[in-house]
Amino acid sequence: MKRITYFLVFAIYSIADSLNACSTCFGDPNSDAGKGMDMAIITLLGIIGPLLFAIIIGIISIGMKSKRINQVK
Repeated sequence: MKRITYFLVFAIYSIADSLNACSTCFGDPNSDAGKGMDMAIITLLGIIGPLLFAIIIGIISIGMKSKRINQVK
């Protein structure tokens, strides 16, 4: 297990200098590409956020119904 950990740490450190952030985090904030990336991120958050919220509400609802059914018996 230690060998795998050492290998992963070495691999991460060896490729760390080749990793770059996208233009939203590490670019010209006033460029058209940066503004487009900002809007894309906001759009994705606007779609994924409510979807995940609906899934959570559904799971809670199923759990509450299950509790009620089990208490009646």
